[in-house]
Amino acid sequence: MKLTLNQQSDISEPEVEIRYSEMNTQIQNLVKQIEQNDRYINCLDNDRQCRVSINDILYTESVDRKTFIYTESKVFRCELKLYQLLEKLKDADFVQISKSYILNVNMLENIRTLFNSRLEGTLINGEKITISRTYIPAIRAAFAEKGN
Repeated sequence: MKLTLNQQSDISEPEVEIRYSEMNTQIQNLVKQIEQNDRYINCLDNDRQCRVSINDILYTESVDRKTFIYTESKVFRCELKLYQLLEKLKDADFVQISKSYILNVNMLENIRTLFNSRLEGTLINGEKITISRTYIPAIRAAFAEKGN
């Protein structure tokens, strides 16, 4: 793949043009990544409203009917229920990995099988997360797709 960058001081916002001879998975993933770049989730940080880029989210967790969003450096509270958040992120690279977790597949470094028919994922920050048996087909498919 050839990359050409062209700085122009007379434009108001970045413009991305992709030229290809045939649409393939690599091009589709690139388009998806660019489209995700400007998407945010509204959160609370110590009772202050803030926006978190979906590209910065490692995973989300639901505990005691509260939803939390984890990034590499912070934990945010989200007003959305887990199923609402999953609906909002369904066209991005997020997949449910247990009853209470949604994972950003882009943050997954590797997965390995555990002795009890579950998987353990290692995130790019070294954190480990358990993937329930029910969600193994979805995470394997998403992880394999990222490998293309």
